[in-house]
Amino acid sequence: MAPDLRTVLAMLAASALLMSVVLCVGIRTRRADGFLKWNAGLGVLAAGWLLSMLRGWLPDVAAVAGAEALLLSGFCLQLAAVAEFGQQRARPWLWVVPGPLLFLALLLFLRNPAALTAAASVACAAALAATATATRRLAGGGAPRRMLGLACDAGAVILLARAASSVFLSRARPEFLPAVETAALIGLFMTSAAASIGFLLLHRERAEAGLARLAAYDPLTEAFNRLAFMNLAEGQVARARRSGEPCSLLMLDLDHFKRVNGRFRRSVGDRALRELAAILRSGLRSSDLVGRYSGEEFCVLLPNTTLGVALEVAERLRATVAARRLGAVTPAVTVSVGVAPCEAERAGALHVAIASAEQALRVAKKDGCNRVARPPLPRRARRAA
Repeated sequence: MAPDLRTVLAMLAASALLMSVVLCVGIRTRRADGFLKWNAGLGVLAAGWLLSMLRGWLPDVAAVAGAEALLLSGFCLQLAAVAEFGQQRARPWLWVVPGPLLFLALLLFLRNPAALTAAASVACAAALAATATATRRLAGGGAPRRMLGLACDAGAVILLARAASSVFLSRARPEFLPAVETAALIGLFMTSAAASIGFLLLHRERAEAGLARLAAYDPLTEAFNRLAFMNLAEGQVARARRSGEPCSLLMLDLDHFKRVNGRFRRSVGDRALRELAAILRSGLRSSDLVGRYSGEEFCVLLPNTTLGVALEVAERLRATVAARRLGAVTPAVTVSVGVAPCEAERAGALHVAIASAEQALRVAKKDGCNRVARPPLPRRARRAA
C-alpha cells in the first residue's frame, strides 16, 4: 500500500474516534435511543480503516475482506441506531450478522482484491441507503433529519462509484486505483462526519423538545400545567374577544380525594388523577384546553361554547367519571364541576371566569358532591326571575 494512502487511513481512523468522543460530550443520555450503537459503529469503522493499513503486511485477500467486513458492520450498527432512535426494535441480526457473513463470503468466493472491494462497497452502499430510508421515516427532525439522510445517500453514491472504479480501473488503468481509493475514502469520511453531526443534532432537538414538554405539561396527568394553561387560555379568550364567539370554563375537583390518599396508597390517588385526565381528553374536543390547576383540580376552557352547552358537557363528564370508578376503589371516586361563562369582552375575563367557576364548584361541594353547578345569580337577576 502506498504511504500516502496509509496516512489517509490513519487520519480517518483517528478522526472517527474523535467523532465518537465529540458525540459522548454532546449527547448526555442514558436512554435506549441509538446513541451507544452509533458510537460503536464509529469505533468499528475506525477499526476497519486501521485494518486496511495492514495491506502489504497481511495477505491482501484477508486484509481487504476483514477491513470491508468491519466497515459493513459499522454502517449496519448506524442503521440499527437510527431504527432505535425512531422507537423501533433494532433486531440483533441487523447489526451482528452482515459483517461476519460478508467476511466469509469474500474469503470463500472471491480471491481478487479489486473484486473484493467492489462487492463489499455495494454491500456497504446498501446499508447506507437503508439508513437514509430509515432516517426519512423518522417523525419530525427537520434540518437534522435531512442532513443525516443526505449524508447517507452521498456515502452510498461514493461507495457505488468506488465499486465501479475497482472493477474497471483494475483492468484498464490500475495506476489510478490508489488515487481513486484515497478520494473515495476521504469522501466517505466526510459523509460519515456529516451523518454523525446530523445524528447529534437529532438528539439535541429531541432533548429540547422534551424540555419544552416538561415546561408545559404536568408529568403525572399529561395535561397542561397551570402556567401553560393560563397562557394558552389567555390566547383563546383574546380570539373569542375578536370573533365575538361565546366561551365557557369548567372547574373540576375530585370528591373526598384526601380520604382516598389516606385510605389507600398514594399510587392509587395518582392513578385516579391520570384516569380523570384521560377521560377529559377523550370526552372533549381537540380545541378544548385541559389543565391541571392544582392538586386534584382541573380547569377546562371551552371555546365557542355557550353556558347551556357547557353545563351539558360538564354533566356528561361527571356521569362518565361516576361510572368509571377511578383508581378501582370503593366507594367510587366522583367529581364535582363548577361551570361559568367566560365573558371575553370584560377586563380580566379569564380570571373572573375562574373565580366564578370556583364559586360554583363550592356550591356543588356544599350540595353533597358529585354535582354540576353554575355560579349563583346576582341579587338583581334573582329578583327579576
